Amino acid sequence: MVETHWGDIAGREVRYTDHTWELTGNVGVRNSGESLAVEAKQADDVRGETATLHFEVEDPADSLNPGNLGEHFDSLERTREGQYLVVKKDRRTYRYELRRLEYD
Repeated sequence: MVETHWGDIAGREVRYTDHTWELTGNVGVRNSGESLAVEAKQADDVRGETATLHFEVEDPADSLNPGNLGEHFDSLERTREGQYLVVKKDRRTYRYELRRLEYD
């Protein structure tokens, strides 16, 4: 796993499992870029629990290269099908779907 910090994602919020999660900017890139583990803290509770949100790309051929990451966060998207973390890099767009949450 390659760990990095994406300042552009820090402070952004995601609604998942009936809670609001504030992303810290710390990102772990796993499985040759197919999975992103994003650290977050619960924003809607005074205890401020921490967790890791796991985003995965559908097609492994359309994933980031962990050896050449940089900071390319573009946006967070919410559709009927799910929530996505979108990364844009060199004329390519990568859409990672939020699949699960793991409490720390």
